[in-house]
Amino acid sequence: MQSQRVLLKSVVLVLMFLSGGDLTAHDQSRLAFVRALVLAQAKADAQAEDPVQAGKTTGMCTLTIEIADDFATPMPGLIRLTNLASGKALKLNGEIHRALNWYAVEQKITLEVPRTKLKIEAIRGLQTELTIENIDLTDQATATVKVMLREFYDAAARGLMAGNTHLHLNKMTLEEADRYLRVVPPADDLKLVFLSVLRRIPDERDYISNLFVMNSFGGGDLQRLSQGSVLFANGEEHRHNFGRGGEGYGHVMLLDLQKLIRPVSIGPGIMRAGTDGMTLRRGILRARDDDATVIWCHNSFGLEDIPNWLAGLVHAQNIFDGGNRGGYDASYYRYLNIGLKVPFSSGTDWMIFDFSRVYVPVDGELSTKKWLGELRAGRSYITNGPFLELETERGGLGDTLSLTAPNFVTVVGRGIGRRNFGALELVYNGKVVHRVPARQEGGYYFADMRHGLEVREPGWFALRIPSGVGKTELDGDLFAHTSPIYVTVGGKSVFHQDVAEGLIDEIEQGIETIKEKGLFGTAAARDEVLQVHRDAVTDLKQRIKQAK
Repeated sequence: MQSQRVLLKSVVLVLMFLSGGDLTAHDQSRLAFVRALVLAQAKADAQAEDPVQAGKTTGMCTLTIEIADDFATPMPGLIRLTNLASGKALKLNGEIHRALNWYAVEQKITLEVPRTKLKIEAIRGLQTELTIENIDLTDQATATVKVMLREFYDAAARGLMAGNTHLHLNKMTLEEADRYLRVVPPADDLKLVFLSVLRRIPDERDYISNLFVMNSFGGGDLQRLSQGSVLFANGEEHRHNFGRGGEGYGHVMLLDLQKLIRPVSIGPGIMRAGTDGMTLRRGILRARDDDATVIWCHNSFGLEDIPNWLAGLVHAQNIFDGGNRGGYDASYYRYLNIGLKVPFSSGTDWMIFDFSRVYVPVDGELSTKKWLGELRAGRSYITNGPFLELETERGGLGDTLSLTAPNFVTVVGRGIGRRNFGALELVYNGKVVHRVPARQEGGYYFADMRHGLEVREPGWFALRIPSGVGKTELDGDLFAHTSPIYVTVGGKSVFHQDVAEGLIDEIEQGIETIKEKGLFGTAAARDEVLQVHRDAVTDLKQRIKQAK
């Protein structure tokens, strides 16, 4: 069906984009991720059946499905129908196809299905248990089923608002994209979605999300879409690549812009014109002048991430936004271990293919500025599975605990999710120091922690789940990690010299890459680009000297 083909084409496009350029080691994990997604979807499609064909022998039934919460309040969600006679999932013609034969639907839908026994599975976002209803339609021409979803966690009651900070749509008509944005984010219980402009020649002709954003400065489509339960806001993926997908200066999200920062994309590798003689920093500074929020994309991908973090120009770091390129130790843990404050963020990049999101607390009515302000302050956690809570008697996420000498800090943590997330792990300066296994309670999994953490040195601690513990319903690898709580001891912040020296080596390797691959119109332009990286090396050497 059309929506099914749209999703698969979108994933294939990303795959083609990645394989078209020079792949770095960091790119390999993302390429493997996209390939796995394509293969998983192809397998699921092969196991699905057309309801019309299935109904040729059994006849058809007009089935109405209503989704509601425990209080019978109608709500959108995700459903999957399986023909119990054949064991195959049904293709829901006209509905928005996700992965593994799940469909995002509005609170009430009517379908033509075969007269047989069906299994209905339903969920909403991350906060409901999986509901399963078996129905027998053998002798029914029409039927109505109300599927009640039980919430085991109320994020909104805790003031937590889920956001997707990185989203583009392509290979859709304007009408299809409009419906996608009206149905999918509410079904996933997202509260704030940043739809961003991205330029690439010639592929951008299919980037339908660009039209929504460029028509929304001062009002327009995003304001119209925001009349529902989800707030939509603008963004821009400001980027540079050597080649179509090879690593260049990097990708950075500029969110809540007053105007587009131009050029949106830099260099002949992506725009088929111009030179590599412009840094991302120039665009970042212009965005910051307009009070936009700056979020680095794709973990450690790009050569200009370390220089801009050291200069204090980045507000948050995305990870798992469109793939799983590297782990937390590739960026977050290194930056934190030289004393930087690094809030965690996430999104999905091309389409909303999984539940990847970042939660931040907001008092009162949700607004873009409030939400981004809390994200900048580091009061965030990222997840596509369990909800996380972390606090101490001295402060919570984003706070700094000031100890006069080494001491114990009581850490209280909690994880709760629909899928088995394995365990809850307390991380101190990048190492797991305490672990609590998850246990099943009814239709969800739960873990709680109360631990006396011995703080012997300055640093940071955070809560996470282990890597590789399982999959989401949409076939994404489960992840969850809080932003840190920071600790100073005797007025000193953490600084690991070996990490700083490793970052210097990486920056110097980046300088050589720029010299080798960069196309520059003038020597002055080349020097301007290289100076950003040379300044970062000088900065780190000075920090090492001061720490001795």
